[in-house]
Amino acid sequence: MGALGLLAGLGTPLAAQTLWVPASDPVGIARGGAGVAFGQSLEAAALNPALLVTLREDASAFLAAGMELQSSQATLQANSSVQYSTDRNRFLPALGAAWKLKPNLYLGLKFDNPFMRHAELPSVYTGRFEAQGMDLTTRRAEIQLSYALTPGLSFGASLGMTHVKYSFTNSVRVEVPGNPLAPVGTANPVQGLLELNALQEGSKNLPSYALGFRWAMNPRWTIAGAYQGSITGTLPVKARLDDSHRALVGKSGFGDPNAIAVPAAQTLQGILTVTPGSGDITLPGRFTLGVRQRMTQTFTWEADLRYVLGGSLKLPGYATVTGPTGTVSGSGFPGEVHSGFGISLAGEVTFTKNLTGRLGLSSDPGLRKDPTVEPVLGGSRTAAFSAGLGWKVLKGEVNLGWQIRQSQDREVKNLDFRWGTGGVPTTTGTLTRVEGMGHLWSIGYKKAF
Repeated sequence: MGALGLLAGLGTPLAAQTLWVPASDPVGIARGGAGVAFGQSLEAAALNPALLVTLREDASAFLAAGMELQSSQATLQANSSVQYSTDRNRFLPALGAAWKLKPNLYLGLKFDNPFMRHAELPSVYTGRFEAQGMDLTTRRAEIQLSYALTPGLSFGASLGMTHVKYSFTNSVRVEVPGNPLAPVGTANPVQGLLELNALQEGSKNLPSYALGFRWAMNPRWTIAGAYQGSITGTLPVKARLDDSHRALVGKSGFGDPNAIAVPAAQTLQGILTVTPGSGDITLPGRFTLGVRQRMTQTFTWEADLRYVLGGSLKLPGYATVTGPTGTVSGSGFPGEVHSGFGISLAGEVTFTKNLTGRLGLSSDPGLRKDPTVEPVLGGSRTAAFSAGLGWKVLKGEVNLGWQIRQSQDREVKNLDFRWGTGGVPTTTGTLTRVEGMGHLWSIGYKKAF
């Protein structure tokens, strides 16, 4: 428990700003997400199914577990108020297995976590009307098949399902008149604003797939590529009011309401209805092209270039809250998204017959255009450094991988909201700094049969 507590605590003040997880197993994490051309590696086959036929064993499997840690930070420059998110840690399981059906045909199985994003900002966070909390967790299981046309050329495909779990919270303000059962008007003016949280959540199993190829030009050089398909579908979302936050303010958005608004707000809250937004979701796919060289008998490196289809990202829409005084909802989330290129570099060195060391560097493209970056979804460009060890022991191999991710700090003007009877302005001109960092770690055991 002490070691686990220490590792979990590493993520306490930190945040990661990318939606996708580069790898879920310790070897993939230590390589910084590189590996589409890394033959003779069961873990790399999770990135590229065409690599399964390079395995030397007739059957092998690994099991791994770790943590994905992230948090978010927003600093309002007007008063230097810093808000940190909670809900920082997630369990990170992984599994892989492979069986030789024929000398040139392999069957595989993988279980990983392609996307994760979770953050909960406090009730005083100024951007809560756009987004206050989010939890996106994906668990993917796929069957893989790999076929070698020649000893140096192989193709692979995988097909399965991904369980997508999504929840989202934002704050809304409802006008409170003296008579909460009647519409707002000259005879029934606004006496205050009732602030509540609207929560929307849903989960569903959605299809997922991947395709890949590998070409070993000679014993030292390999070129390979893979396409991870997008995960898309419609979640059966439900919406409700979250009782964790309730506030009553004056009709200007500040100060205390008129006294008559106190009992009226209680009546109004009891008759409000919440309608979920669209459950449509698309988690982006990506193309990856990798080059691997076995430089010496003890050192191998790989460079991967990937194109992330971030422009296809789509998240479920806002829930709406309706009462006699009208309908309100959030606005501005997720903002403008775009695609981009990322890169990963990995090096693996054999220290002894039983000990292997790994290092990795990577950079992921920004998900959102700078004016719309915020700490719940994030979206800034992200860089990472990783390291790990493999130790042949216990009739198998024990692997450990760790990665630290640092997002690019951004200053935006769209998070200092002023919500009064005139509505919600999209910007006030006050700068908010969005920044963060994060960790991945995993430990696993692999065995050949």
